[in-house]
Amino acid sequence: MTTLHFVQLSDIHIGLGENHHEVLCAQSADFLAKVVADVNRLPNLDFLLITGDTADTAQPQEFARFQAIMSGLIKPYYLVPGNHDRKATGWSRQEFAQRFNPQIALRPTDPQAQVGYWSMAVHPKIQLIGLDSIRDEDWGGIISPPQFSWLKNELDSHTDKLVILSVHHPFHSLAPVDNHPTYRLFVCDNGAEMLSLLDQYPQVKLVLTGHHHQTKTDWLGARLHLACPGLGVFPCAYRTIRLHQQADKTWQIDWQTHMAVDEATLAEARLISLKAWQEAGFDYDFAEAHMQLAWGNDFDRTGQASYGR
Repeated sequence: MTTLHFVQLSDIHIGLGENHHEVLCAQSADFLAKVVADVNRLPNLDFLLITGDTADTAQPQEFARFQAIMSGLIKPYYLVPGNHDRKATGWSRQEFAQRFNPQIALRPTDPQAQVGYWSMAVHPKIQLIGLDSIRDEDWGGIISPPQFSWLKNELDSHTDKLVILSVHHPFHSLAPVDNHPTYRLFVCDNGAEMLSLLDQYPQVKLVLTGHHHQTKTDWLGARLHLACPGLGVFPCAYRTIRLHQQADKTWQIDWQTHMAVDEATLAEARLISLKAWQEAGFDYDFAEAHMQLAWGNDFDRTGQASYGR
């Protein structure tokens, strides 16, 4: 029986200064240290996956702190870039990829090109693909034409495997705020085009995202999309994910959401986030509903699903 057990972590936002808006960047390094300690105690873990926004302002000191904490992780980790991992006053996209993309030598040298994408065989029957969705002009996301073509070729090369896709920006809307003119950048600009591509490849069974700070589980056709909660933002959590292939070739997936903070810190994070959304111009009811979406319902947080190969 094929088994894969890993952790998804997202939106850590390690910062150098004080907390701002809804982001607990002054505390997030401590949250990450606790996660690493918790993860090291998990039996039969294969790896940890980070779906973007490792840092808050892409300063070298933020990444240095991240790497110092992650050096204590027993298992390997993979990551894709988020919009906070590349800033005009911090690291460039090339600098990030040079340190965190083991396949950087295969990527373009153009400073403006997306270069944070990769493809790893994490099991003889499972391929993990990481995409680079960040762009320079704002905090929105897009998959560039060269990367889109690369992904198509990669999927053509792995029709005999189950494929897990990881990317910072979701490909579909997760919350009502996505319809607001100022917050449409929560969703990848060419998300609909990406979904149409993935529909052509039934071996893509799981899509893992961050960016939105939502705990969300959606079935899109025969494909499961798991949006990870933020670590440095309410609800300060992460996921464990298990994949099993039974003797009849049926795949089973189990996911569970875990808190990385104590109850008092969780309550503080919720109040900070609620206040930030109200200060952004949303009324209390809308902000409260957004907090509930960030927390997720029972199926969003913990569940099990099966699908054929």
